[in-house]
Amino acid sequence: MEISDHESNMQVIKDVSSNFTSTFCGDMFSFALGLMLLRATGMSLSFGLSMIIMPIVTLIGLVPIGNLVDTYPHKRLLIISLVVRIGALLIYSIAIGHFDGSGKLIPTIGFLIINYASVNLSNSGYMASVHELVNEGHIQKLNSLSQSAASFASTFSPIVAAGLYVIVGFRLFIVFQLTAHVIALVILLTMNFHYLSYPRKSSQTPQESQWAKFKLGLNYLMAHDFLRYLICIDLFLNFIFAVINVGLPFMIVEHLHLGNVTLGILNSADALGMLIGNLIISVSKELRHLAKILAVTMVIIGTGLAGVGALLMAAPEQLVVQLVGSLMLFAVGMSLAFMNTPFGIYMQKTVPTELMGRVSSTEMSLNMMSIPLETVFYSFVFQQIPSGIVFIISGMALIAVTGLTMPAFMHVQMPRTDHATQKADRQRL
Repeated sequence: MEISDHESNMQVIKDVSSNFTSTFCGDMFSFALGLMLLRATGMSLSFGLSMIIMPIVTLIGLVPIGNLVDTYPHKRLLIISLVVRIGALLIYSIAIGHFDGSGKLIPTIGFLIINYASVNLSNSGYMASVHELVNEGHIQKLNSLSQSAASFASTFSPIVAAGLYVIVGFRLFIVFQLTAHVIALVILLTMNFHYLSYPRKSSQTPQESQWAKFKLGLNYLMAHDFLRYLICIDLFLNFIFAVINVGLPFMIVEHLHLGNVTLGILNSADALGMLIGNLIISVSKELRHLAKILAVTMVIIGTGLAGVGALLMAAPEQLVVQLVGSLMLFAVGMSLAFMNTPFGIYMQKTVPTELMGRVSSTEMSLNMMSIPLETVFYSFVFQQIPSGIVFIISGMALIAVTGLTMPAFMHVQMPRTDHATQKADRQRL
């Protein structure tokens, strides 16, 4: 059954509302959790605990989660995932009070393992269910507005959390997170999932091994050069962008002594750029020239990174860094929006729905598992070379890779409709 424009708009509103509430309260909870553990244990690991657990859980869940999403109705999986998170958080709220000092790490680690496994299931399930929520003409709007909501929430949630934590303490943040989960669950229950009528192959072969089922998604990736290229470029871009996440705090606060305020302004400019970029995409006509858009945005990102490096090497006054640096990072953030959102749209319009869980799970897992590597790499580099030259080399490397690899795919455009493509792909499976 064709999904009407009116119903698609309602589904977009529900999804964006749920995404904003979940991200805002989730980021506040994560910030407060780090502060609580830091105070209880005195360990710097408190704020990095998630970065250790998340890739491990993602790697372990890569195959089973992808298969689950492509085997069972997505709404049912999303509901179960939220219920599990609510139950885990309730148990954690009771258990955490029975531990003191470093002992608080025990229930926290257990909670984070369950929470991230559930989050991975929800993320893959959401990616695979877009065609069941809105019609073809609203996929771009849904993706861009959801990303805008997440960007806005991520920008302001730490500021709110830092102020509230001093006043209310950690316990109330658990209440905030529980409330957000319940709201998301209520919204999810009101959403209509229009399932496609095709039979799922995985449900027809119950004796097939988990790996054999998952391999179908990998085979699809290997058979589609541009999609495989996009995932590789996405991984490379995330790796390069760690120069901002790791290097900017080190250079601004520790090396140039320009203060936390300057760092906050620069980070906010990057986040604001992503927010504005996604809002522009949401009101734009359907994106068509995909490869050209990605090529331009990657060059802008590389130029922006190199520009930040040159600015830091010049070591100008604090106000100059704040103003000029903000403009550069705003451009980088906006370009990231025009990189990430079209990539997600392309996947949803190209990958057959019955394989989306396995393909999206693979893509997200690769990104998650690369986080520790890129963090360790740039931490080591900046310890050895505390200079803006690292930003310049990283930016130039991104431009060079774009120039060497993208021309072969410049003819690629965004698919106008997924139905014919999916039908042809199913016949090849």
